[in-house]
Amino acid sequence: MELDTNELCSDCHNPYADQFESWCKECNAKRFQQDFPNWTSGNEFIDRFIRETQLNAQRRNQVLEWIPYNRFKNVKYLDKGGFGAVYEVIWLDGPIQWFDDVKWSRNNNRTMALKNLNKSSNLSEEFLNEV
Repeated sequence: MELDTNELCSDCHNPYADQFESWCKECNAKRFQQDFPNWTSGNEFIDRFIRETQLNAQRRNQVLEWIPYNRFKNVKYLDKGGFGAVYEVIWLDGPIQWFDDVKWSRNNNRTMALKNLNKSSNLSEEFLNEV
């Protein structure tokens, strides 16, 4: 049985990992990897954790990104818990939807929850493995 061309990645011509979302694991992993030099959290453990999730994502909604604080607006405190505080924010760029030949297409100005972890500048590999 031959696959419909709509089920194949337009870049590598392999079947999509997720046909419903037109998500190509290999091509998107390459795009993320090319962008690694363009961002850092400032913490090698966090950077490695985020990069590993990007390279191993099976679906579009499994991707973690480092988002600089200046990409949020209307930050509103909601509540405090044992590990930090939760805020409602508008993410100016928004989550990735797909790649449109030259850049990620995003769902801009998306309301999101943001969690500020206590002592997050001192996170270790052991802590991230627990997450």
